[in-house]
Amino acid sequence: LQLLHFGTKSEKMTSEDKKTASLFNEAEDSAFAQKNEEEQEKVTETCEVKSHPRRTVKKAGRTPIDESIPREVKEYDLCEEDKICACGTALTCIGEDVTERLKLYPVKVTALQERKKKYACRNCEGLESEDEKGVQTAEGPKHLIPGSVADESLIAWSIAEKFEYALPFYRQSKRFGQIGAPIPRATLSNLSINASEYCEPIYTLLKENILKSPVINADETRVQVLGEPGRKNHSKSWMWIFLGGEPDKKSVIFQYETGRSHEIPYDFLSGYSGWLQTDDYEAYHTAVRRLKTEQNVKINHVLCWAHARRRFYQYWEASKDKDAKKIIELIKQLFELEDLRSQFSEKGFIKQRKNRAEPIFDSLKQLLMDCYPQTPPSLSFGRAIAYTLDNWEQLVTYVDHPGLTPSNNAAERAIRPFVIGRKNWLFSGSPKGAKGSAILYSLVESAKLHNLSAFEYLYYIFRKIPYCRTSEDYAALLPFNVSSEQVKDER
Repeated sequence: LQLLHFGTKSEKMTSEDKKTASLFNEAEDSAFAQKNEEEQEKVTETCEVKSHPRRTVKKAGRTPIDESIPREVKEYDLCEEDKICACGTALTCIGEDVTERLKLYPVKVTALQERKKKYACRNCEGLESEDEKGVQTAEGPKHLIPGSVADESLIAWSIAEKFEYALPFYRQSKRFGQIGAPIPRATLSNLSINASEYCEPIYTLLKENILKSPVINADETRVQVLGEPGRKNHSKSWMWIFLGGEPDKKSVIFQYETGRSHEIPYDFLSGYSGWLQTDDYEAYHTAVRRLKTEQNVKINHVLCWAHARRRFYQYWEASKDKDAKKIIELIKQLFELEDLRSQFSEKGFIKQRKNRAEPIFDSLKQLLMDCYPQTPPSLSFGRAIAYTLDNWEQLVTYVDHPGLTPSNNAAERAIRPFVIGRKNWLFSGSPKGAKGSAILYSLVESAKLHNLSAFEYLYYIFRKIPYCRTSEDYAALLPFNVSSEQVKDER
């Protein structure tokens, strides 16, 4: 209980952890140290030592300011009297000291006034022709929300502040009031909901893109939504996420649902064939079984080694058990094999990872089998062993596909901003708002997958959407079809 409340949340083993774990394992520790010394000696024997090596000292200092940031140059010079030496000779400029500081301009609101010229014929007043209008008005740009007080830039900024930086609308409203533009929180909320409705075609295309993917990662987390028909305000609802796409076309979908049943992944994955990686929540197992039976699709369900490791880590953290530590270290080796991606082609990586993982799997399974009969099933260590052995095939099968990793961390990283935001805004005010949030989170997180600024991307598509007519028009606005230079140039 103390570890739960006051301990670190990270599962990374520090040097202090390793020292603590070895207090009661002197024999193993000595053997390991001796092995390291032998390996060091071998390296020393084959290493060439150059004579008189030059010692380089890294200078301490701050990181230089990014060159892409605009510079505002201010020069300071001596006064004319000080440019004369005591001997009477004029001083010569021999250089300059240059220092740089980051200067911030507070958020500034400008009222954009659009004036559309109107013209009329003073002679016939447009009555000479049925096709001729009496008054002709110049066309201005189309807007995402016609008649709104907010420009697309303000809508994009407000949405990015909430869905990327977790700043609730009531805090945004206070900030707007401080800079002389009072906008009620209800107005900001309605603007985001209306914007999400116009973005729904892009949201649909993101979903279609994920369903074409050979690998899909899924996860879910709770959300409280007020005003759901037939439900109390304190009832739990759920935000599901599905992540997938080709390596250069990754996207993520957030989907608001009132429940957590297997029907949600079943409906989403209807007709899908490929690989699905999740945690061990039973709804995914049930959905996959139904899809295989009823639709005769081929879905390979893969589980997550990070969830399996967490069970062992929690036990080791409290007990410092040597067997638990060995299991954690073996699982760690599986994650380290992912570094091979940068060293081989896709085909070569699959072969190398599988060949190197098999001995680790054998050692790990043998260790689990040895510990199993000696560990009470009621102990957390016993439950961790049983979980891993019961799900063994679904844990090891990831090595057969290059798009899979040992863990479902990709989905957990995608859902983390929502969890952080939930701590600030606490709940959604209506089902309509929760659905709008799902759409906007999908756009923001998908943009981040392609290194796009959430504000710049939203501002870009908000100005383009009023002109979209076909599915191809909306497809051109998908995050992987838009470059960072493109959205910056449009500004």
